[in-house]
Amino acid sequence: METREQVFEQLIKEKLGMLRGTAMRILGSPADVDDAVQQALMTAWQKYAAFRGQSEFATWVTRILLNVCYDMVRDRARERDVLADYGESGEVPGEEAEEARLLDRLDEAIARLPNLYRESLSLGVLSGRSPEEAAAMLGCSRNTLYQRIHKAKQLLAKSIREVSYEEA
Repeated sequence: METREQVFEQLIKEKLGMLRGTAMRILGSPADVDDAVQQALMTAWQKYAAFRGQSEFATWVTRILLNVCYDMVRDRARERDVLADYGESGEVPGEEAEEARLLDRLDEAIARLPNLYRESLSLGVLSGRSPEEAAAMLGCSRNTLYQRIHKAKQLLAKSIREVSYEEA
């Protein structure tokens, strides 16, 4: 039987690149990626006794990582709101500002999605994984993954339309 140290060492050897890639697609900042992966691994280490083995260990750690990443995205949105209240927008002028504003809007809309759809979208579309691999990580069939992604896109479109309507 492998010790906890051996399990984690094997996970890091085999899956660290995949974990970093997943976090990078959600967070976009290498510094944030390192923080998120470290936090997810620490949480998994602390909660190792709670791992029931119903899924692969790497899948369990990936789910912890997704939660950490989305918490960081929500925290960023709150920080932007606080800075905006004090008049410190930090926006870039011109076309780049509009693009950044649209990406921020998309990030915020993704962060507001229910976990099921947010995880499906992140793993099934944004991670670069095959549909089979993403479905296995989420514990569902490929068709279910596609249905969740479709629903996530519908919810995103609705959310973005509502924000656009409110801004008009």
